[in-house]
Amino acid sequence: MKRIKAAVVAVTAIAGVAVSVTPAQAADICTAGGKGKYICKYGVTKHDLPNGEDEQFLVGTDYAVWTRWTTNGSWSSWTSMGKPDPLGKADAASSIKVTDSDTHTPGQFRTNIYLTNSNGAFVGKTRPDLRAGGWWQWDYPNCC
Repeated sequence: MKRIKAAVVAVTAIAGVAVSVTPAQAADICTAGGKGKYICKYGVTKHDLPNGEDEQFLVGTDYAVWTRWTTNGSWSSWTSMGKPDPLGKADAASSIKVTDSDTHTPGQFRTNIYLTNSNGAFVGKTRPDLRAGGWWQWDYPNCC
C-alpha cells in the first residue's frame, strides 16, 4: 500500500511540474509584421517619424524592447534594444510610449521611448538624432 501511495505522490508531483509554466509561456503571444513575436497585452507602438518614415516598438517574448523602421518605404528586420533597465536585468512590464522633441537644429529631432519595467521603475531611452543613429543607454528620465 505504501508503494502505491508513493507512486501516486510521484505521479502527482511530475504532473504538477509538467503544467507549471514560466511567465513568458503563460503570456499570450502575437505576431507582428516581419515575423516579430510579442507579448499581446503590450501591443505594437507605431510611430511616425518627422522625416516621413515609420517606426514600430514592441515587447518581445524575451521581455526586451524591439524595434523596426522603414527606409524609403521598406521595413528593416526587428532589432533588440535590450532589457529596459540601466543594468539590463529588469523585464519590460508595460506598453511603450514614444515622443519626439525638437533639437532646434533644422532637420534634426530627438526621439524618446518610455515604459515601466518589472522593478516598477519608469525608464526611457533616447535617440539624439535620426541621422546620428544609435540610441543612448536605458535611463531613469526626469520627465513625462
